[in-house]
Amino acid sequence: MDDFDKRIDEIIRKHSLHQCLECGKCSASCPRLIAGKEYSPRLLAHKLIAEREDETFIESSVWECLTCGLCEERCPSGVDISHLILEMRTLLAKSKGLRGYRAHDGALHSWMRMMTSPELQQERLGWVDPRVKTATHGPIAFFTGCAPYFDVFFSGIEVDTLSIIRDSVRLLNFLSIEPVLLANERCCGHDLLWTGDQENFETLCRLNYEEFKAAGVEEVVVTCPECYHTLGTYMPKVISGFDIKVTLLIHLLEREIKKGGVAFKPFKRKLTFQDPCRLGRISGCYDTPRTLLSLIPQARLREMENSKHSALCCGNNAFINCDAYSKRVQVQRLKEAKSTGAETLITACPKCMIHLTCTMRDPYSRGSLKLEIRDLVSVLADHIEWSGK
Repeated sequence: MDDFDKRIDEIIRKHSLHQCLECGKCSASCPRLIAGKEYSPRLLAHKLIAEREDETFIESSVWECLTCGLCEERCPSGVDISHLILEMRTLLAKSKGLRGYRAHDGALHSWMRMMTSPELQQERLGWVDPRVKTATHGPIAFFTGCAPYFDVFFSGIEVDTLSIIRDSVRLLNFLSIEPVLLANERCCGHDLLWTGDQENFETLCRLNYEEFKAAGVEEVVVTCPECYHTLGTYMPKVISGFDIKVTLLIHLLEREIKKGGVAFKPFKRKLTFQDPCRLGRISGCYDTPRTLLSLIPQARLREMENSKHSALCCGNNAFINCDAYSKRVQVQRLKEAKSTGAETLITACPKCMIHLTCTMRDPYSRGSLKLEIRDLVSVLADHIEWSGK
């Protein structure tokens, strides 16, 4: 047995693949398979254990997975498919140079790799409203992520992810926090990590950590659930002695609101909520968004047919496999949202906003999928106020 096979055996043991009963519940719930793609997590598990010589099937299947985690919700044996996929991608990328089919010809991954240059100088703070209070040095930083670049790259669909970070800073100011904004912050590396580019992901971790320490940062607040998961879970695996607290903004808000004195202006609107995979199934955060929305007078939340643990993915992850099957998943999700009678679809991840907005604007749908789409923090920022009580 060579080192490659030994490493696969390690990955199988680590993620409990030998416990697979081949019951097929994973495949029956897989959004890719339901959308018509010939992909089966159950068959991939079988091939990895018993038919490893079928390299073509294995290498293709490893890149088909959305890593949305829905199969893990169904698995009666506790097999951790998503993280098995992550480690298999890292192995295949390193040993065979495989990187999967990347959307937009890999342009987004290219800009993320560009950020690994230590000499890079960015102009990423041009969006900052002079009316908000920010700092260049201090204990609490706000991590802006890739929103300053998303809105330029996706200008054709008129997506507005910058509004999410503007409104996040407004909320922090409301809580009397003047966050540090780092002029040379890099991408968190989520998409490089989940496409197997471990080397460049680690470089981004080290560069961001150096920026945090140089600015005296002790806590990083994030809005994007991918950034939250990456900085909070994977960055400490790269940085020895990692000593920075990573906080999700909606958790901070929920905690501060419980202290009292905060109210919300009415928002007479029927809403539905898209659970992002990295927020819900990966980070276990289902209740906080719903609790915060319930505090807004006259806002009526209507759950989609598949919500919380069963929520359907927005159809894409790490900007790979953005194809006709992804589009079918997105159309299905938008139909679920519209069937609730909601007037506004609330998301909590900039990529959900991008992917679902893109599908709404598909000319072949003739406007039938259109729905107002807003991020949770923007709705909260527009309606929060002091109650004086």
